[in-house]
Amino acid sequence: MFPNPPKRSNLRSKLTRVFVLQIILISALTAAGVYVAKLLVEDVLVREALVGEAEYFWSKYEENPNQAMPDTLNLMSYMAAVDDLDANIPSGLRELNPGLHRVQHAGQQPIIYVEDKHGMRLYLIFDEDSVSKLALLFGILPLAMVLVVLYLLAWLAYRQANRAVSPIVHLANHVESMDFREGHWQLLDVDSFDVTRNTEVYSMVTAINHFIERLHQFVERERLFTRDASHELRTPIAVLKGALEVLDRKYEGVAEPIIDRMHRTLKDMEGLTETLLLLARDESDSLDKDNVNIAEIVRHELKSLELIHKGKRIDTEVLKESELTVWAPEKVVVILVGNLLRNAFNYTPEGRISVTLHDRCLVVSDSGIGMKKEQLKAVTKPFYRAGSSQESPGHGLGMAIVQRLCSRYQWELSITSSYGEGTKVRVDFG
Repeated sequence: MFPNPPKRSNLRSKLTRVFVLQIILISALTAAGVYVAKLLVEDVLVREALVGEAEYFWSKYEENPNQAMPDTLNLMSYMAAVDDLDANIPSGLRELNPGLHRVQHAGQQPIIYVEDKHGMRLYLIFDEDSVSKLALLFGILPLAMVLVVLYLLAWLAYRQANRAVSPIVHLANHVESMDFREGHWQLLDVDSFDVTRNTEVYSMVTAINHFIERLHQFVERERLFTRDASHELRTPIAVLKGALEVLDRKYEGVAEPIIDRMHRTLKDMEGLTETLLLLARDESDSLDKDNVNIAEIVRHELKSLELIHKGKRIDTEVLKESELTVWAPEKVVVILVGNLLRNAFNYTPEGRISVTLHDRCLVVSDSGIGMKKEQLKAVTKPFYRAGSSQESPGHGLGMAIVQRLCSRYQWELSITSSYGEGTKVRVDFG
């Protein structure tokens, strides 16, 4: 089975995230800029203006102690002796020390500048409402216009980028939907993609088509080789089977262990050849499917394997919890069950082999040599054997073939094993 790919976002979602991130960053930077501008206006510009107003007033006051107090549209003032502030100063201002303040006064919170000079304390009260309106008119509104322009530019950039990657996304979705496992080696149609204005997409489509052609040639070459090699093996296997039957009749009982071992090896080779021929078939030439009774196949395979391994002290049992039938080619099921049982016999020097038939799954358990975690991870790799050749005869292809058949017919294979205790193989037919 193909492993499930990790979740990952496509290009469109990435572009959307980048666009949203741009908007957030622009808005955050603008808000920060407005806040910093407000601080600069309040702490620098207003302070400097009020300090300048105070210096100007003190210079006039030194020339004329009867100088009128500053009183304009945005600025009003109070002054009293430092040691007698209760005379003319509102109660809310008397506690203020020299410096810049913002306190509640006359229902508002104006900026108040306090300064002592010549034994007098001067209070300059700046009403920033009108100034704020001017700042809004000449500062915030242009800034808002700039923001709108930036947002529009970001949106246009997003639209252009989205339009640029749309053919790539379409190409990726099309390639992902292609099912090569069924032998559909169709090339990509260049006309279905917008390649006239996008040379990169044209290059990608051309490269993918070249890759599909090379892949098809490679798979076809491998299939033909496997088919031809398997066909060539059939003849010597048939000759060997006939020779062994003659030897068995001529030396009955004399060389029985050797002949049994040769029968077992020949049976394995015959099964392997049939499997390779099946796997080498063109997927478009599908086998006829039928409701296959797995219990009958299990009984037939067990009978054959018990004869081949009659020198081993192995007890077998079949637990039929349900009538298990599978809609599949019978030959495929025979190869699958045969490999599972053959592996169980090969890796069980003595003990018990149990076959359980559930509603939609087959379980084969043995009390053989078992596998370690490292061996269990590699058990479905071709030519891998968990034991030595003396402990477990075979070619290391049994579980690899089972895995490939399960992958082709979308069955689920699971294997559990404990070293020295045995192995359990489960096939869920869905």
